[in-house]
Amino acid sequence: RNPSTRPALPNIGGRPANLGDRTELGHWEADQIIGAHNRSSMLSLTERVTRYSILVTMPEGYTAQAMVGGLVDGLDRIPGHLLRSVTFDQGPEWANWETIAATYSIDYWFCEPHSPWQRGQIENINHQWRWWFPRGTDLGGVDPGYADHVADIINGQRRRKLNYQSPAALYAAATNVH
Repeated sequence: RNPSTRPALPNIGGRPANLGDRTELGHWEADQIIGAHNRSSMLSLTERVTRYSILVTMPEGYTAQAMVGGLVDGLDRIPGHLLRSVTFDQGPEWANWETIAATYSIDYWFCEPHSPWQRGQIENINHQWRWWFPRGTDLGGVDPGYADHVADIINGQRRRKLNYQSPAALYAAATNVH
């Protein structure tokens, strides 16, 4: 598609105030961790209130088509009542976001170009993933069970920002709400 004819993306500036102040559960940030030689990747999803993170292995890389499958995998792990919106950057890997929008009745938001601070939570967690999966790692060979294990470790760490509770504990409490 010609970028000049592409419809405008839902801009992050249009998000309701409750997304910015982290008072409502179910709003997620999404990003990619790119592997060696840009041939493999992992999808990272982080919930904004609990800081709970999901890591999805993507051995086929980070093309727009591969991202649809990875994003479906990640979003399907989230209980419906905790899935209200996802915020992306404007990378080309998200070009097929409308395919996801047709499947999931949630809101989608895109940051301004070259503005990673608008999704600060996911940028922070990506630094933690990089401790386990340094730059130059072939992420295509990472076992999904191992990725889940690493996510469990990170989600189990208590954080001062969360009143010394862990993302895992807060997310577990949120998933048990009826």
